[in-house]
Amino acid sequence: MTVLDSMEARIRAGEVIIIDGGTGTEIPRRGKPLCPQTWSGRANLEYPDLIREIHEDYIRSGAEVIATNTFWTSRTGLKMGDLDDKTIEINQLSVRLAIEARNNVKSDKDILIAGSMSTFFPMGKPKVIPEYEDALASYREQAQILAESGVDFFALEMFVRTLDARAAVQAAGEIGLPIWIGYSIQSDGEDLYLGTDEGRHGNETIKDAVEAVESAHGISAFFIMHSDVKDTETGLRILREYTSLPIGAYAHSIDTEAARPLGFLGNQGERIIDRSVDEYLGYAKDWVGAGATIIGGCCGVTPAHIESLNNGLRIS
Repeated sequence: MTVLDSMEARIRAGEVIIIDGGTGTEIPRRGKPLCPQTWSGRANLEYPDLIREIHEDYIRSGAEVIATNTFWTSRTGLKMGDLDDKTIEINQLSVRLAIEARNNVKSDKDILIAGSMSTFFPMGKPKVIPEYEDALASYREQAQILAESGVDFFALEMFVRTLDARAAVQAAGEIGLPIWIGYSIQSDGEDLYLGTDEGRHGNETIKDAVEAVESAHGISAFFIMHSDVKDTETGLRILREYTSLPIGAYAHSIDTEAARPLGFLGNQGERIIDRSVDEYLGYAKDWVGAGATIIGGCCGVTPAHIESLNNGLRIS
């Protein structure tokens, strides 16, 4: 049985697995600026030692899965910062840094590396829908690079449109590695829809999100990802209604009202407001109560939060 098979068996048995926290928000928290055009993508080239260090700290904190710093490193995303000619180099480097971190830290756990791919562009313009074939071509290229570089499986993050999700799942499924897919949700005060803190993206629901990809090959878990902690439990309970696969949570730990004026979750670390580790742990216990067995975090979630989850959720 491979390490991945073993983890999937533990997840199916109901054991809680702790994964990592945010990478992009850790960069400014540790004193380096984010790129306004490519979020954390440029940091792979400019601060590789820092990216490796962040991965290492998450492993030391108890994470069993670390995601490559490739959230914004599709060719389309990197083109925004005139880095599209370095698409292969940046994605390969991202995986290498994660592998080096795994090799550098002695852990009593087997560490898996998830190849991160995110929702297609534009991320923050709900009424602009990309062409399916454009999205598919982009995901195919990135998925191939990540797989050839050595990721164990794919983590598809922050999807806010079912079109993007279908394209990413198709591309990842062609590779043959397992797929975790996470959707971002936004409340309109009455219901939950796919979207980010900048607003919901049309009228697509969590039910629509599951149905869009449920027949695809390779999906092994669904997530509520990159969403407000206050909406995540409700989102998980809805998600549980529509899938029998394992579910997980990977929420924000920031004040989204403070971050909104900065655009996509902010580009200046001093404007990102951490929730306390105790507060985040309290929410996480509710997520486990809602059926989640894979728990981590994204923007604003630090190694301290992950250590708290590792201790407080009493994993073995």
